[in-house]
Amino acid sequence: MLSVAVCGDDGDLRAGLYGWTWGGCGYIELSWVRDDQRGSGLGAGLLAEAEAEAEIRRRGCDRVALSTHSFQAPGFYARFGYAGCGRTPGYPHGHDGIHLVKQPG
Repeated sequence: MLSVAVCGDDGDLRAGLYGWTWGGCGYIELSWVRDDQRGSGLGAGLLAEAEAEAEIRRRGCDRVALSTHSFQAPGFYARFGYAGCGRTPGYPHGHDGIHLVKQPG
């Protein structure tokens, strides 16, 4: 299991990430940032921490993969070096599922 959580001083969850590593690959299943915390850098921090944990020095992974949707955050992940490796048209209707991969540092 791969998980990262960001809580405020008050203990409230502000952002989180869940995934796993297996077979030399990391996978990010879920990444979430509370609405009022978006744009604060928490998402970038979550991603960086997950990538660092998955990399060769810690877990032996040479790539990290994830899926998002066309209406969600493909541009966010592209800014951090994730490249498209597949699409599922019409998932959900009117949008596409987008599959991305990055080979960290």
